[in-house]
Amino acid sequence: MRNKKGLTLVEVVVAMGLFGIIMVALFPAFLITNLMNITSREFTDANFHVQTEMEEIYNASKATGATASSVLTSLGYTCVSTTCTKDEGDYHYIATYSTNAQVATITNLLIVVSNQSGNPNYGKDRAELQLYLRFGN
Repeated sequence: MRNKKGLTLVEVVVAMGLFGIIMVALFPAFLITNLMNITSREFTDANFHVQTEMEEIYNASKATGATASSVLTSLGYTCVSTTCTKDEGDYHYIATYSTNAQVATITNLLIVVSNQSGNPNYGKDRAELQLYLRFGN
């Protein structure tokens, strides 16, 4: 009986070929997983920012005599009619509001956050939050 101490060249080539075929088939799965992680992080960050912004607006709405426009302006928004915008870091905020016709102190407020990064896939609306607030009480 012969003593075998290693692999033949044919065995090594066949093993490398099989490994290559498997990697070509699996590589797109790694790319898609990475893209999903990036997108998930974007949405999570945007949701955090919109929640934080809404909490600041909520806290400021409790001041006596406050209106939606005055609160948003005090937080750095530029208002035109019932639409206010603000840029902060990589994020763009759009706040729109409408006052209830029957109860003038209740306002429907919608905040939308988008990312302003240089990536062409960014810039789309990433999160929004809607809330009814009572201003000035």
